[in-house]
Amino acid sequence: MKTILFDLDGTLLPMDVQKFMFQYKISLEKHFSTLHSEANLFEKVMSSVKHVVKDQGPLTNDIKFFDHFFRDLKVSKDNYLEHFDLFYKTNFEEVKTSTSSSETMIEAIKILKSKGYDLMILTNPIFPMVANQKRIQWAGLDINDFKYVSSFEKNTACKPFLKFYEEVLEINALNSDEVLMVGNDAQEDLVVQKLGIKTFLTNNHLINREASLPYTDYSGSYDDFKSFVEALPEIRGEK
Repeated sequence: MKTILFDLDGTLLPMDVQKFMFQYKISLEKHFSTLHSEANLFEKVMSSVKHVVKDQGPLTNDIKFFDHFFRDLKVSKDNYLEHFDLFYKTNFEEVKTSTSSSETMIEAIKILKSKGYDLMILTNPIFPMVANQKRIQWAGLDINDFKYVSSFEKNTACKPFLKFYEEVLEINALNSDEVLMVGNDAQEDLVVQKLGIKTFLTNNHLINREASLPYTDYSGSYDDFKSFVEALPEIRGEK
């Protein structure tokens, strides 16, 4: 094992998902209030996100999203695109109040780096990179510590579909037995086991949609993950 793949929201970035979505809705609608007078802006955004998740075609997720979003809107597309970009650079910062940072996970990342492991963030690619950068900062982490970060603009598939993970492995020339996936979502993150990838399920902000938990190679709290990381061998110079 030489590479650790991390989910972001609820894994590296502790958060209350309901508060996050509520604040996201408020901030988004406030930002677009001068452009969009309809009360369904948030619903339109979420409808387009659902479309992106289901569509496993070859186009990147940003193209899929905006093609769907503008399908029945008779507005200036360029103006809206500018406002979306501006939102994630400005008002999106208000959503930070629904998140926190974990000193334990920050320390675990430092340990992994010191031991020579490649680190990657596999957040569900439904946000633009600028939003991913902000959420990584909110987690108290440096995006430069990660060799790869999935994004809206870069990927063509989403969790929980295997195509997303296969795409990441291909882009980074990785074999499934070389990596470990760390996440808090029992369905979206543990699905990688179908590709032969080992998993660590963190339970501090566990998401599980089934009556029982699916199998995972490792599981535990942030503290347990840090202990797991401390026990890993150094691989610097071995790759």
